[in-house]
Amino acid sequence: MNQEKFKQLVVKISNGTASQKEIALYSYYYDQFQNEEAWDETVLGKKSDMESEIRKRIHKRTLGYGPKFVRFPVVKIAVAAMLLIMGSVLFFLMNQRVDLKQNQSLVENQNQDDVEPGTTRAILILSDGRTLDLDASQNGILANQGDVQVEKNEDGQVAYITNSDKHASATVFNTIKIPKGGRYQLKLPDGTNVWLNSASSLRFPVTFSEKSRVVELDGEAYFEVASLQDRINSKRKPFIVKTISQEIIVLGTQFNVNAYRDEGITKTTLLEGKVKVFSVNQEKSEILNPGQQSLLLPEGNIRVLEKDIDVEEVMAWKNGVFYFNNTELSVIMRQLARWYDVEVDIKNIPLKKFNGELPRNVKLSQVLQMMEKTSGLKFKVEGRRILMIK
Repeated sequence: MNQEKFKQLVVKISNGTASQKEIALYSYYYDQFQNEEAWDETVLGKKSDMESEIRKRIHKRTLGYGPKFVRFPVVKIAVAAMLLIMGSVLFFLMNQRVDLKQNQSLVENQNQDDVEPGTTRAILILSDGRTLDLDASQNGILANQGDVQVEKNEDGQVAYITNSDKHASATVFNTIKIPKGGRYQLKLPDGTNVWLNSASSLRFPVTFSEKSRVVELDGEAYFEVASLQDRINSKRKPFIVKTISQEIIVLGTQFNVNAYRDEGITKTTLLEGKVKVFSVNQEKSEILNPGQQSLLLPEGNIRVLEKDIDVEEVMAWKNGVFYFNNTELSVIMRQLARWYDVEVDIKNIPLKKFNGELPRNVKLSQVLQMMEKTSGLKFKVEGRRILMIK
């Protein structure tokens, strides 16, 4: 939940229009403030000082509140607002609130196995077949690919630096592979920024041609495409993303592509600019405008969604959170399998849907704990495998 959404929640609480889910969500922040163990003075400062500040705000805001606040004391509003500023973490599933500081779950009690969350990890495959572990590589020049230097900057990001204005006579390709349990950000030779999710790969030339820029994606990635002009006719040079079943033609934009093969449907979500989505099987295309999402169905047909696109859910992986909006359990388990590099038996998963938000830097047991408490399901972790206990 971002600050803007929380402000909207506080307004609903104040005018008495909040739903039961929003009431529980709101109460979470107050309960966190009451929990002594959850308060870290090294990060948040002295609790007494915070309480003093809250009392001052309460004194300023108490007059004028009507009787509809009997169920939601004004102190809760002040506390919640302060906790929002301090970046409290929320997870909410199936209209129930859960505290991450609670006692260990059945998942942890039943066995000693647990799995750490994913980290920044990637393997770069050079044109001659050599591989570089980017996470283990030191900052600086990693390799030379013709007239292009492959560099790792201080932020850990890999960038391609062209040392000549001339285009190579032969196209040289590199491939970056993100294993399960990893993610990575890459800057392509044209200045385009790419964020790659777990179990994904991107094949690209170290220098783009004069007429177009073509990359090949397997998995999921978010693109911020640099706008370049053709030197000959001054037209914008198109940027093309190929997957196994579609092509996306771009003229400088921001978009997310989810093309995991085990998902069945390829989703392209446009945040800014304009793209053309082309179905390889049906040889049909659709134009997307900002806020729209295309679904490439297994048979090759394209369906364009114009309403109710939850961009927060689409961008959650890039923003470092799990975000579920009426998401099927099977979809969630595939996400967990990629991020935590575990195996999941999804054949017997019940048809349940979840709503919630949780940071991706928590251990696997904490995610399963939330799902246990709100679904009636029981999970067990054995090594790197998630088992569902009936």
